[in-house]
Amino acid sequence: MSNIFKTRSFINLYVLDKLYWVSDLKPPQNFKNAFFFNVDNDLKYFPFNKDFGPLNLAMVHRYSRELARLLRDKNYQENKIFHYCTSEEPLDKLINGAFLMGAFMVIILKMSSDEAFEKFKPYHSLLRSYRDASKGECFYNCTLLHCLQGLEHAVRFGWYDFRTFNVKEYEHYERVENGDLNWIIPGKFVAFMGPIE
Repeated sequence: MSNIFKTRSFINLYVLDKLYWVSDLKPPQNFKNAFFFNVDNDLKYFPFNKDFGPLNLAMVHRYSRELARLLRDKNYQENKIFHYCTSEEPLDKLINGAFLMGAFMVIILKMSSDEAFEKFKPYHSLLRSYRDASKGECFYNCTLLHCLQGLEHAVRFGWYDFRTFNVKEYEHYERVENGDLNWIIPGKFVAFMGPIE
């Protein structure tokens, strides 16, 4: 089966036998034996300035856990599963939706970051780079591929373990009143929001 197939104005990305990802202005219609889900308004990035993502590790973990559960659910055994996200400008939801699906491919499907990124080839021209949260011009490009590569390394070295990741602890320390910090390498290297005057 081809990695993509075209239907009307959008392209469905074939991820595996029953899993697809699609981004368009409107949700696809008239598909038999298909279940569509959307997390555009459930898993949202809250910007500081001109930043728009990527979504944090707690969101990636929740998404991966729920999608894995959905694919095992006997109620959807005969359905194709589609993750739909909007392609409205400025395309923030498109790239964050792509990041979630790419992360799922790396974490659950055990694909390499390059393999996962390649699945989005028809969308590559739309996947703008992430930027830092500070004011002013951004002097580097942090691409979807960079984020997937970082996640792949975290999985490989055990810095992120899907089975043991503590979502509540992560979200506790991510709040400003609790330090606004994240472990990069657990027990060794921690990242803070930044210095405060």
